[in-house]
Amino acid sequence: MPTSPSDDFNKHVSKLSEIVRKARKHGFGIGSHPSYAAPARAALVGIRKNFLMLRRNFPPERYSGVAIQLASIEPLVNRLVEIFPSDVKDMASLLSELSLKSETDLAAELELPQSQQAVAAEPPFLPEEIIEDRHGVLKRILWEVNRCYDAACYNACAAMIRHLIEMLIVGAFEHHPGLADKIKKNGEYIEFGALIGKAAAEPSLKLGRETKRVFPDLKYFGDVGAHSRKILVRKPDLDRLHNQVRGAVEELARNL
Repeated sequence: MPTSPSDDFNKHVSKLSEIVRKARKHGFGIGSHPSYAAPARAALVGIRKNFLMLRRNFPPERYSGVAIQLASIEPLVNRLVEIFPSDVKDMASLLSELSLKSETDLAAELELPQSQQAVAAEPPFLPEEIIEDRHGVLKRILWEVNRCYDAACYNACAAMIRHLIEMLIVGAFEHHPGLADKIKKNGEYIEFGALIGKAAAEPSLKLGRETKRVFPDLKYFGDVGAHSRKILVRKPDLDRLHNQVRGAVEELARNL
């Protein structure tokens, strides 16, 4: 039986609600309690993370009903984050309202046929967790890669993959002490073709054979997607490179 996309959100709301209930009953603070501080913080992170995932997966231009319900929930989530962990009384009230809204109005919208289509959608081209949330710009570019692929905009997808790889390589060289100057000429970053050559030859990055091998293909299709007047990037082109692209992104991201 398929699960609702709000199940994980509700699970974390329930978990934090239980901790807050015990804190109020026994008079302890959840911010420093040896047994409850870490689970409470993890539950809060889970609430915010899963809310953001819901908002991303149900954009207002396609799922207006779900988006309206998420907009009504967002101030509650933001307020919960703001007062955590000091005000357990207000937290209990917010969590109760969050649970009610999620399990009634939001659940009703998510059960509509048009929303169920999103639930049944295929997984993204590249897993979102391979880039950590702290890298906000890179995370957004990864999101655009996946959205372009989902929308069958394969030229745009190839161009964004190229851009993502370029930014990851630059970030990796800047992260390692003493490497940043290797990818600059006259104070400016070198062009992408030279950049992937430097990355492939740099032992400090510890890139695998498949990653080094796919770099030229990513440049070729990225250039085609961005500049070609006669050639189109097609779905089989990207699908053929999928595993290597995924590996390259993850290997480079580990160097950030």
